[in-house]
Amino acid sequence: MADNNCKCTPFNANFDDFQHDQRSRVTCSDKGSSTKYIYDNQSSDYLSKYRVDGGLITDNGAKCDYLLLNFNKLKSFFIEIKGSDLIRAVEQIDRSIDVLKNSISNFSVFARIVLTRVNTTDLRDTKYLKLEKKVKSLNGDLQKQNREMTEVNP
Repeated sequence: MADNNCKCTPFNANFDDFQHDQRSRVTCSDKGSSTKYIYDNQSSDYLSKYRVDGGLITDNGAKCDYLLLNFNKLKSFFIEIKGSDLIRAVEQIDRSIDVLKNSISNFSVFARIVLTRVNTTDLRDTKYLKLEKKVKSLNGDLQKQNREMTEVNP
């Protein structure tokens, strides 16, 4: 049942996969790849999922793949599905946050990177550490995972 006071549309609906939906599971993946991010919505919160690359951000700059918003908990998830270039994924999420954060300023910010494989030396890279610090200052965190990441929303 729709709530007339719902603010579940901070962005133009042309670029959404869905808005104001209580679906139990959301999957983000690249076509032809087994690498994926899964959001398990056990609380039946209202969610909106946006395509960022070629959707919310259309310029030639770096941008992540998806933005998932949880309106009940005021959480935003910037999601990048990647091969093995962790630092490129960090750059894409970092810029996406900079471009979009004013539209979702009341949301905490979480960064999620799912890779086919990760080079452990990248975890000490200053760009990785800088993004980790940035999302922490926005009341979120940075997580990365190989192949598949499942986030449980209790």
